[in-house]
Amino acid sequence: MPRSERPDIRERLLTGAAEVLVANGIEGLTVRRVAEAAGRSTMCVYTKFGSRRGLMHEVFAQAEASLAAALAKAKPIDGDAALGLAAAYRRFAKRNPAAYALLFEHPLSTLDIDDSLRRNAIAHILTQLTNATRAGADGPGAGQVDAAASGGDEQAAVAAWALMHGLIAAERTQPAPSGGWESYYLTTIGSTAKERL
Repeated sequence: MPRSERPDIRERLLTGAAEVLVANGIEGLTVRRVAEAAGRSTMCVYTKFGSRRGLMHEVFAQAEASLAAALAKAKPIDGDAALGLAAAYRRFAKRNPAAYALLFEHPLSTLDIDDSLRRNAIAHILTQLTNATRAGADGPGAGQVDAAASGGDEQAAVAAWALMHGLIAAERTQPAPSGGWESYYLTTIGSTAKERL
């Protein structure tokens, strides 16, 4: 097989893995299904990724890169960059439920994925929250999620992320509150942060 095809095949396998994740969920994410989705043999998966573990690590990294891209496009809400980031985080969870579950909910050990990858993904979210808070601290509308991560305080950033994550989990299992989940999500995050001022 020519060298020029190798990156293309690897990319096709990762595209196939993303398709399987969407269509079959995390439980359906198997080497066989990924190979079938990419129109390749299972041996091709092992050749490109070394093992099932190697493939799963790459699938996780791909999901994290998708979330990072979504958050990079976040727009401030009422001048508040951190609140805009929180809204973008929720949109990603709603549009990519299987990828979101892989990143933050599913037991990684069942996929032979190292837990350090999840810790790193959460650390990136906390850094982005802190950076968005600092960016919004001098602008109009500062003080909503800004207070939840003020001064780069890691505990406050963790609390803000935990609130975002908890509200998304509630949205998946509970009836919508008056006004709908999006409004409730943003209002709750904003008002909770204001109480810390």
